[in-house]
Amino acid sequence: ARHIGAMAECASKLGIALPISISIGVDPAIEIGSCFEPPTTPLGFNELMIAGAIRNEPVKLVQCVSIDEKAIANAEYVIEGEILPNVTVREDNNTNTGYAMPEFPGYNGAACNNCSVIKVKAVTHREKPIMQTCIGPSEEHVNMVGIPTEASIIDLVEKAMPGRLMNVYAPSCGGGKYMVVMQLKKTVPSDEGRQRQAALLAFSAFSELKHVILVDEDVDIFDMNDVLWALNTRYQGNLDTVFIPGVRCHPLDPSQSPEYNAAVKERGISCKSIFDCTVPFHLKGKFKRAQFMDVDIDKYHIHQVR
Repeated sequence: ARHIGAMAECASKLGIALPISISIGVDPAIEIGSCFEPPTTPLGFNELMIAGAIRNEPVKLVQCVSIDEKAIANAEYVIEGEILPNVTVREDNNTNTGYAMPEFPGYNGAACNNCSVIKVKAVTHREKPIMQTCIGPSEEHVNMVGIPTEASIIDLVEKAMPGRLMNVYAPSCGGGKYMVVMQLKKTVPSDEGRQRQAALLAFSAFSELKHVILVDEDVDIFDMNDVLWALNTRYQGNLDTVFIPGVRCHPLDPSQSPEYNAAVKERGISCKSIFDCTVPFHLKGKFKRAQFMDVDIDKYHIHQVR
């Protein structure tokens, strides 16, 4: 589903090289925009528009020196080259380990046997450039990936059922892809059940999603202690879990494989799960959190200590 992969495949079928530029060391808005993927940004969508919207300023591009293509103007380094048609190489060609690199789930990813080959034609850089990288898996890596996951889900759910979804959080423990916490507000009896509809929409918005935890408006979704509190006090496993087996997810999860489960026919097929930790609408009055009185600081004399 990667745009550049689809473009390279088309170019290979035509027997022509695909000119590309690789911009290294760009600003955070561009890094976040680059993490978006289909269906939120379908083939042909320019993710640089997202970066421009985030910082309210267009992304400046510059003409490459060796190929007819553009690059990010403020990048520290730019590698210019061509993806050669119908030429591939093993990803572990130099190490022969069978693995490529640490991936976002926290495990080493298996090496691909047919990676495309890029013929580098030029390398340009700024004066005294700084080599910037993102080491994964790390908080930086998975949080950056999680932002587009959240945005994709909010976008689709809000279009389908406006006004009910309050927020979405893709915690780092889910790699930014495998799990989200969705906060919804039930205001009328007919809202009951719509929280699970929202979870189904989330799976549609982001196909690599595996687990959805649903919580009420009084739960802090950015505090996983609070989320797990809701799981322990507003959830019964046999009543509030929805299983959707046999659905395509992401092959980098080692539990999604025939070796782990014989019922899984190929890697990347998963059982998606919804954990409904919302209070049934008719019981909302019985699940009110303990309240504490506000402190009136005007009643107390505050002495400044120097």
